[in-house]
Amino acid sequence: MQPNRLPSAGQATQMLKCMMLCSWALVGAGASRMPEGITGFMQQDAKEQQPINDRPIIGILSQPGDPAPKNMSYIAASYVKWVESAGARVVPIFYDMSEEQVRQRFNVINGLLIPGGGANLSPGHKFYDTANLLVELAIQANDKGDYFPVQGTCLGLETLSIIITRNYTILGHFNALDAAAPLMYTDVARESHFLKSLPKDVCRSLQDQPIAMENHGKGLSLAAVKENKRLDDFFNVISLSVDKSGNPYVSTIEAKEYPIVATQWHPEKNPFEWTASLSIPHSSEAVRMSQEVGNFFIAEARLNMHHSHNLAEEDDLLIYNWHAEYTGRRSYDGEEAAFEQAYFFPPASAASVSSRNSSKSIE
Repeated sequence: MQPNRLPSAGQATQMLKCMMLCSWALVGAGASRMPEGITGFMQQDAKEQQPINDRPIIGILSQPGDPAPKNMSYIAASYVKWVESAGARVVPIFYDMSEEQVRQRFNVINGLLIPGGGANLSPGHKFYDTANLLVELAIQANDKGDYFPVQGTCLGLETLSIIITRNYTILGHFNALDAAAPLMYTDVARESHFLKSLPKDVCRSLQDQPIAMENHGKGLSLAAVKENKRLDDFFNVISLSVDKSGNPYVSTIEAKEYPIVATQWHPEKNPFEWTASLSIPHSSEAVRMSQEVGNFFIAEARLNMHHSHNLAEEDDLLIYNWHAEYTGRRSYDGEEAAFEQAYFFPPASAASVSSRNSSKSIE
């Protein structure tokens, strides 16, 4: 589908059929038009009385695989730019860190971003184990009144789904590589804190235009959610999308009791990824949507008060200690490997040593 082209009549029919077939599993009447009551303002709730952190830091989890060289991990620079453009800084969390190191970094960051990619989502694989630990820490923090947001993108949504369910076969296969799509809101979307926090026109654009960049071969069916009590109890399904074969999948989820939001789509790609191999929407509506979704996430992170012991420690941890490499000239194998720029990291122990700006240990 071309970036700025509205769905064809055939695609629209498939979407309508999807909504009719899936209505049994949705709350109320099923997938719907944009929920009434969505405005461009944050909900008026108790969080407005909390102190605001004007120096938010987001932890982004690295992962192995292409485009990273052997024995290294990477973070696509588009995620870093996306976070920075919304007014936050980034601390990389290396997927192969020890539990102690992960816990120490968690106490410094104000939100967690689990990015897209192709990492192995099974116990014993360090990416999954570290993501699992971070999500457990986030849930524990929120249970104690320590407001801590988590944002998952593509693989991040899949990771969160597996962590919550402990079901390692819950994901299905979908024909959604390079398949930008509109969102079909469910009835529970009208109560979504995420959507209520976005401007009304952005919600309409996400629904009426294919500006949500989908690029995945796996995902969640609505039936998989409804048939798994743990997942259904933990998350609301906020939107569905349709793959190239006309099969519906879950495209946005939001935790019912925690500040955890995950999208199967990639808001970071619209303004920052330009690979010619993908049809990424770059319209003004798509770029505005990306910015507003980023603003939402960082607004949530501003409600968290974690901080480093001192500025020297903070300086040692920030991603400014590494340089993004231009990877856009090369072609890589694997899902989610085509990036304009990426940060590469050696194994965690070596990365920690190389990033120090002083003799003070940050471990």
